[in-house]
Amino acid sequence: MNSAEIDQRVVHMISQLCTVRPIQPKDRLREDLGLDSVCSMELLSMLAEEFEVDISLEEAMAVTTVGGAIDMTRRHIENGAH
Repeated sequence: MNSAEIDQRVVHMISQLCTVRPIQPKDRLREDLGLDSVCSMELLSMLAEEFEVDISLEEAMAVTTVGGAIDMTRRHIENGAH
């Protein structure tokens, strides 16, 4: 899976959790897209299932933008973190 596919899949997951369109990498998850803590946990679960990665809650909570979520996901995929 290449970087563009990862980006597209992460953005698609985020779009399922919010009503804002279109979604940009610079968008802030909470302030711009309105993701609350429940949606953030759902996103974490979706990422773990889709990409077979194990992302700690602490690391996920530090992510504030769509681009940050993409970067975090890429790092875990590249490192083979399961």
